[in-house]
Formats: sequence, C-alpha cells, structure tokens
Amino acid sequence: MWFALLIFALSGQTLHASGCALDRAIQLHQAGDFEGAIREYQACIAAEPNRVEARSNLGAVLVKLGRYQDAIEQYQAALKVAADDVAPRLRFNLALAYYKSFQLPEAAAGFESLHRAQPADLNLALLLADCRLRTGEFQQAIDLLTPLEASQADQPALDYILGLALIRAGRVTDGQRRVDRILRRGDSAEGHFLLGAALFTAGDYPGAVTELSKAAALNPSVPSLQSYYGQALLFTGDADGALEAFRKELASNPNDFDANFQAASILAHRGKLAEARPLLERAALVRPGSLEARDALARGFGALQPAKADPGIAPGSAAPAVGTLNLSRLAKPVVLVFGSYTCPKLRASATDLKRVAGEFGDRVDFRLVYIREAHAESGAASQWQSTINVKEGISLPPARTLNEKLEHAALCLRKLDLPFPAVVDGMDGTAETAYQAWPSRLYLVGRDGKVAFQTRLGELDFQPAELRAAIREMLAKRGQSEGLR
Repeated sequence: MWFALLIFALSGQTLHASGCALDRAIQLHQAGDFEGAIREYQACIAAEPNRVEARSNLGAVLVKLGRYQDAIEQYQAALKVAADDVAPRLRFNLALAYYKSFQLPEAAAGFESLHRAQPADLNLALLLADCRLRTGEFQQAIDLLTPLEASQADQPALDYILGLALIRAGRVTDGQRRVDRILRRGDSAEGHFLLGAALFTAGDYPGAVTELSKAAALNPSVPSLQSYYGQALLFTGDADGALEAFRKELASNPNDFDANFQAASILAHRGKLAEARPLLERAALVRPGSLEARDALARGFGALQPAKADPGIAPGSAAPAVGTLNLSRLAKPVVLVFGSYTCPKLRASATDLKRVAGEFGDRVDFRLVYIREAHAESGAASQWQSTINVKEGISLPPARTLNEKLEHAALCLRKLDLPFPAVVDGMDGTAETAYQAWPSRLYLVGRDGKVAFQTRLGELDFQPAELRAAIREMLAKRGQSEGLR
C-alpha cells in the first residue's frame, strides 16, 4: 500500500574518528547494494550506538529485505535517543514495519498515536483503517474514514477500504455506493472485489464467485480477495477450490482471519490436524475476540464449524408434510435427505449417508426428498452453476415438469448409488420452503412426527457422528418406552 523510507541525507562525507562513514553507507543504500549498506550502518552503530540516522537507515534496508523484526529493533533503539523533530518519522516507520510484518495490533497502536497528532493525514487514516478492517473492527474503520469523505471525494483507496468495511459490517447498501464510485472510474480488481464482497454478504455466493474471479483475473494480489473467493467457493460446494484460494491468500497475507479459520476447518475435517492447528492458532491470535476460534482451540477441532446460513426447523417442532409421505404416524423414525444431483454438498455427503443408512436401515427409514436443482445449467437458476460441477462435468437443466423432476431424482439415486427411495417435492417447492432445505439439508423425524435433529449437508456441515448419536438416542428412548408397556 503506502510505504516510505526514512533516509537522512548528509551534505558532504562525514568521517568520524570512530571510523563511521555514514555517507558511504547511504551511497551503497541508494545504489541498491543493501548487504554492503548493512555492513557500513552496523559499523557506524558499533562505533556510535546512539547514532539515530544510522539505526533508522539500517531499519529501512532491513525492511526492504523483509527482515521486519530486525528493522523493528533498530527503530525502537533509535526512538530511545531521537530528537523530538525526528521521532514522528521514526514512529511511522516502526508502525509500518509492524504493518508489513502483519503484527496488526502493534501497527494499529502506532498509527493511532500518529493519527491523533495528524487527523487530516489521509495515508495515516487509511493505514489505521486497514488495520481495523483486518482485525474485524469494522465500525472503527467506518468511524475513522467517514469524516474524511467530504474532503477526499476523489480517492479510490478511501472508497475501497470504507466500502469494504461497510459491507463487512452488514451495511451493504452504503457499501454499494462506494463500489459504484470505483466502478465508474473504470474496470478494476478493487471494484469487482467490492462487488463480489457485497454479493457474498447478501448470500449470493455464485454471483460472488463470478465477480471475485473477475477481480482475481485483473489482480490476484488484492488483500483478502482470495480469502473471499475461497469462502464463496466453499459455500457453493467446491472445498478443494476453496482450500487452494485460502492458501494463495495466506502466502501473501498470513494474518487473514477467514483464510486461516476456514482452511483449518477444511483440513481438520479431512483429518489433517497437524496442518490445521497452526492455522487455527493464527486465527485466534489475529482476532482474539473471535469466540469460534477460541472455542475450537479450547474444545478441540470438533468445534470448528462454519456459520449456518439459517437455523432450519428446530428440534421438537412438528415436521411439515412431504408430498404423499405421512409424517404424523410413522412406523419407524425417518431421515429426510433434501437435495438434488447438481448440489455438490449432497454428493459430498453421499458416501457417509450410505454408511449410516447401512447401519440403521432396518430400524430407521431413509428417504431422499428431491428438490429443485441447486446448480442448473440454464434458466432462472443458471447463475448458480458451481465451479466444482464444471470440473466434474455435471450438468442438468432445471426440471420443467413433475415427470422431469422424477427423472432427475431417479438419476440422482442411480449416480450416487443411494440405497433408499426418493420422494419428489412438487413443482411449487412446498417441502423445500417449509424445511428451509435449499440447496440441501437433512432432518431426523421421530415416530411422533417431530424433528429430533437437523443439519446442513456438505463437507464441513455434515458430521455423520452427530447423526449416528441422534439416531441411537432416539432408538434408546423408544426401547425404554416399549419396555415400560
């Protein structure tokens, strides 16, 4: 983003009795001979430890080489003996070294102090707001930048950071106005990124995938772009693509909370706990106020669960009707699996569903409730085509009639080799709506017709052990009840 080096220019060559040729060090520095400059600066510091300009310039070289912690130590030492007129520039470079090394709380503290002294400085405000944005303090970023808008109307960086903060805070309409200003300036990665972020926040994940992929094509290095892209891919069922995007984000931005947390979730679910733990620890460090990250660390990786988009029907509630299936009087408990063949989340859960059905199929009925296609190839749902469906060559048009929907259900049972029958939801989607089941969901309904357990499907949402436990508990209660008769 914004970066400045503090180099003290000297008039003429000053050779001190100690042998410190500072002018020579500066010449090497400006010529790009950084290793030579480091040696000369270090020689000056060895001879005169309180030489502020030598320590400051050495810090600048170390930053250039990515040795941020070494640079921080030099800036801190220089600040101890710096004159009042020099100290603000040193504090800025110290805060910037923290920022570049992703030590965001320390960077924010430094920029905050400087901003109080220079509230009209746009670069300071933007750097501080970006720190707040990255640590999840969205309202603080909004409060910081909003007062500057009137006097900085032509600043795309301000529109970008403020727009993203508003979107992350849930004020999508307000954020959209900043997005529009960026897009009016021409096609840009930042504009597509903000538009994708707005669509993501609004729940249009495939639309977000489209815009974020456009942004990545223009500039894949925009901070947090790959993180959002990964989350959008994850919500559309492409966990492999999501993990790849998260890793790209972390390669250049190791302190992105969502990339760390979501990548840890995927890896933990796949049994790669050694890879997942450091990512989860980093997520908790970056955003110490995150209850989900702290709980996952405290309780183990079983607590790593993605946020649910909606709660579904609560356990204990009466299960609505599903086509011709009478749920008010059941001979056995029933597991209702809602989904469609074009839903990657149903396909990802199929193997585990078959195993559970094999264990309990003699005591529990399993039914596939076939709903509208999650990612149809054409028609009104065309925008929901999934990247993983494209990769796997899976394509179905939306069903136009009930007979076509029956054919799709039969295809799904055959392709996924599901060992239980299907019930097809009507063309009006009554069951899908009643169960909040789109694009996929599972319910366990007891013989009394009440919901006992429900979950989203998909690699990160569906935990077979939880379904098994719910079934065993229901069967145990049924056994106790029959034993009392």
